[in-house]
Parts: sequence; structure tokens; C-alpha cells
Amino acid sequence: MEEKVVLKGITVFGYYGVSRMEREIGQKLEIDIEYYHDFTKASMTDSLEDTVNYERVYSRVMEVVENNKFNLLETLANAICREVLENFPIIKIRTEIRKLTLPFPNSLSHVAVVVEREAE
Repeated sequence: MEEKVVLKGITVFGYYGVSRMEREIGQKLEIDIEYYHDFTKASMTDSLEDTVNYERVYSRVMEVVENNKFNLLETLANAICREVLENFPIIKIRTEIRKLTLPFPNSLSHVAVVVEREAE
């Protein structure tokens, strides 16, 4: 099934990272969420009740980001996936988090962590 909703380019500021500087100063992260759901009924009824409301998903993602501090982006991505899976009738979720400011000299545009989880 390839029916999905994509929340792309959610920009947040958080205190994530292993280094002291990252955790004290904070940094901007960019997040993409893709969640899969069978939209057959919603496409026939044109009713919000028959789909997964992306505004509610966005709110849950923001709650996870704003109410937690993790060392690893992997942990944050996993927490987002778990929160959405536990609260919405979705089949699968994919979360990508991009760290835009890296703590070392380089020519990279970003580092990304991708976590995918499926409903049990």
C-alpha cells in the first residue's frame, strides 16, 4: 500500500546532541514524517472522520519534540514513531530528522537519521 500523508520540512529548535555545546546552545532540526493509512473510505466519503488528521499528527510530533531531551536523534525519531503509532490507526510511519548544523568542520549540508516502524 502506498497511500500516505507526508509532513515535510517541519523546522524545530531543540537541545539534542551528545556534545555539551549542542545541549546548551541548541540547534535547528528539520523533520519529515510519512505515515501510511488506507484512505479508501475517506476518498469515497470525503470525511475527515474517515482519515488520519494530519494536524493532530503534527501536534503529537511537536509534543514529543518540545517535551523531551535526548542525546541521539535516533532516540527522538523512535519516540516520534512510537507516539504516532500508539495514538493513530496507521499502518506504518517513517521519520527523517536532519541535523543542519554539525559540530565539526565539513562540507556536508546535513546529517539525517531515518527510522521506520510498523503497527503490530
